[in-house]
Amino acid sequence: MSPPPPQRGRHSPPALDDDSMSEIFLRIPPDDPKSLVRAAAVCPTWHRILSDAAFARGYRAFHRAPPMLGFLHNKRHERPWGRGWRRRHEEYLVSNFVSTASFRPPACHERRHWPAMDSRHGLVLFHTPKRCEDFVICDLVTYDRWRIKADPACRRIIWNGRFDEDWGEYDDEDEDVTWNAAVLCAKDGCDHLYCHGGPFLVALVGSVRGRQMTFASVYSSATRKWSGMISVKEPNVIEMTGHNAVVGNKVYFPCEQSDSVLEYDMGEQKLSVIRAPFAGLVGAEGGLLVFATVLKPRLHIWLMEVRVRPDRTTALARRRSIELAPKLSAYALLDVSVVGFAEGVGVIFLSTKAGLYTVELSSGRIKSMDREPSLGKIMPYMCFYTREWGRLPTSD
Repeated sequence: MSPPPPQRGRHSPPALDDDSMSEIFLRIPPDDPKSLVRAAAVCPTWHRILSDAAFARGYRAFHRAPPMLGFLHNKRHERPWGRGWRRRHEEYLVSNFVSTASFRPPACHERRHWPAMDSRHGLVLFHTPKRCEDFVICDLVTYDRWRIKADPACRRIIWNGRFDEDWGEYDDEDEDVTWNAAVLCAKDGCDHLYCHGGPFLVALVGSVRGRQMTFASVYSSATRKWSGMISVKEPNVIEMTGHNAVVGNKVYFPCEQSDSVLEYDMGEQKLSVIRAPFAGLVGAEGGLLVFATVLKPRLHIWLMEVRVRPDRTTALARRRSIELAPKLSAYALLDVSVVGFAEGVGVIFLSTKAGLYTVELSSGRIKSMDREPSLGKIMPYMCFYTREWGRLPTSD
């Protein structure tokens, strides 16, 4: 016989039904996924509520924007190899993932020659020049990976160095060729709250200084093919370490000239160069391009419409400033620059001599993130973590 149910005390509060518990769980902050995992492990009832697909959809809709679970950046390393006159020093990039929540992705440990290029819609784009493929796309939550080889026409852009047959390696890259790439979800009608497992696109653009030409192509995971290469006669040069932005089916890449941005319309297969504020492109928010720069001691942000006028200019929608002093020390303000933007949560990353900081655009709050000075491009990883919680005991 099963034991009788426990007796409730005279003044015990009434038990909460599933709907009430679901409302409580909805309010668990999405940037602390460990809390959901722990709650799911308490008992089968809570596990059933949290594992329900309807709850997961409601949880994402309630919080509206995916949280920032961490960010990626690249470090340059150097190591000697060989002996005597053959001794060389090899420089290479290592991608690093820094968690900003209780999320530790085992799929993203440090790897040599795996520089991260972009992060969007729960996906990370890595350039993998020392492997048989050219790019690897990773979903850090599901651990899924996709390996991509560049189209022969694209390889002329990304393999812009000269191959040394004696050493079996590529020499320094050709400074006349620059390129950049972006990854984005391609699921029809997706709200980009939970893009796992869906089709994706990789947009690749490059430019050649001497020829004053800019090229572009896009890879589709649905067809596993690259589109035909398109080009435009344009003296502006793609910035290799710049941030990109996505609005609809258009991808925007900054040019080395800070007042120009390349627009790649993947649907129409068209390239355009538009004028922009003197600040750097950092991302997009609400269908507007976001530009930011620091003019000490203030952070200036521009939100710009993406509709191109006949004179190749766009209208500034809004501009605002945030005072950085005295929130940042005088030492930090000696050398400060904008290095990243977390879309949806409105957070700007600042690299300073005193370390890495974030600035919340809504409140102006400044928070220290890392003590390492002068970090380069920051790529936030934005994603809901609502995967299966695993097996639990069968009794309360």
